[in-house]
Amino acid sequence: MCYIIPRSGISGDGVESARHFRALFAALSCGAFLATISFAPPARAQAPPPGPPVKLGPLDPEAGKALFSANCSTCHGVDATGEDGPNLHGVPAALGDSVVAGIIRRGIPGTGMPSSYILSEQDAANIVSWLRTLDSAPAAAVATGDPKKGEDLYHLSGCSACHMIGGEGGTIGPDLSHIGAQRGGASLKARLIDPGANLPTPSGGFYGNNWTQYMMFRAVEKDGHATEGIRVGEDSFSIVLKDSQGKLHGFRKPDLLKLEKEPGKSFMPSFKGTLSDAQMDDLIAYLSTLKGAP
Repeated sequence: MCYIIPRSGISGDGVESARHFRALFAALSCGAFLATISFAPPARAQAPPPGPPVKLGPLDPEAGKALFSANCSTCHGVDATGEDGPNLHGVPAALGDSVVAGIIRRGIPGTGMPSSYILSEQDAANIVSWLRTLDSAPAAAVATGDPKKGEDLYHLSGCSACHMIGGEGGTIGPDLSHIGAQRGGASLKARLIDPGANLPTPSGGFYGNNWTQYMMFRAVEKDGHATEGIRVGEDSFSIVLKDSQGKLHGFRKPDLLKLEKEPGKSFMPSFKGTLSDAQMDDLIAYLSTLKGAP
């Protein structure tokens, strides 16, 4: 207990001395009390002992593909050839299935690879089994076109209106500054031909929402006015769309006459039939050179 001496009865020159005395007495009293309290550091939490090995069921590569799309494709690409994260083709063969499954569940501390609290050991094993099927896929073809001609085509085709490279360009589509390090030639060609197909579906995190990135929606208001755009935000009662000019539109769902998904549709046009095979090779060759800052 800390005692404070009242100021009553002290006047004149004795006031300042009394103040010093009260402060000293209070400090000594509190110090004596605190000295009786043990401040031993709390015991460090001990990890529970590992349980018995989990007996896995039959491996299901198709289930693994769906799980990969929902949880891993944002960083590693829908075909596991890489996005912000590395290309995973051949990784199970190089590291071993159990190691890769462990990384999927526990992550890699100090890197961008997080642990997952929603994937079971069976889920991780199924993902690895799907990655194993990619080992027998044909090797990605080396880009054979002319990168300089491809760069000219990139600008002539209006790609920079939607895509950014090195901080310059639009923001409607994904940043392409590192696309050459993230995707192989076959993946790039597939997106140039059918940009609305095989879109990544990242995990929605704590709330369990699975959002398909760059999914097109059409919102029709009660007066008949329609807005088409890419979903950039949504909850139970509202949705935000980005239109082809990059403008954001927010809607309350109860106020809409209709809200429709438009799967397979994209603001990006298909280059199938608009570019010759040689021009397609040139554009892919240019995109393959975009690997960001060394």
